[in-house]
Amino acid sequence: MFDPSICFPLDRTEARVLGALMEKSVTTPEYYPMTVNSLLAACNQKTSREPVTDFDETEVLAALDRLREKGVARRVDVAGSRVPKFRQVFGEVLELDQAAFALLTLLFLRGPQTPGQLRARSERLHPFRDLDAIQATLDALMQRDEEPIALVRALPLRPGSKEVRYAQILADEDDPAGAGGTGAAADEPPPYAERVNQLAAQAARIEELETRLTATEEELVRLRSAFESFKSAFE
Repeated sequence: MFDPSICFPLDRTEARVLGALMEKSVTTPEYYPMTVNSLLAACNQKTSREPVTDFDETEVLAALDRLREKGVARRVDVAGSRVPKFRQVFGEVLELDQAAFALLTLLFLRGPQTPGQLRARSERLHPFRDLDAIQATLDALMQRDEEPIALVRALPLRPGSKEVRYAQILADEDDPAGAGGTGAAADEPPPYAERVNQLAAQAARIEELETRLTATEEELVRLRSAFESFKSAFE
């Protein structure tokens, strides 16, 4: 049974494992539920993770055990599979809609963020219409009718910053970009490596579309030629 009073706060490892399960349930449903090995790789990704971690299998398994005890993760034994798999039920037990689920996923995996950052990073998780939609979801997460009443909080403005950052309050976390810290400013663009990956993915998508278009044009030419041959047979 899920009991908010004993479930939270999560520790940092639990938050990363839960966030990875939440993310992959949406972005790669074909590989979900997840094996321990795939979950370990998801936790230690070099992109879309702040901070980058170096967990080992023992740490991930221990975190999974704790998350199962807290009622937000479950083991799944798949027929024909020799290894157990795991899935999250966090969204179900907290009755989160898709928008709230997406923002909490990002906050678990990347720490405090501005609404602009959340919108830029949420495309694969949920298509927010605009910044107002992001803000409305954050406001709803800060004041709920159900327990726990608040899942998110607004952080104090940092010196020289005009944008409010928001943080989940369900897990312990470091905030290297906080006041007096040396982290990147909230309005900085995504890290260079991540931006390169984004551009590479866009280029690959464009190339795929161009290939499909070429194949379609060639098929159209073939069909037109076949039709002309067919028509000439009756002339």
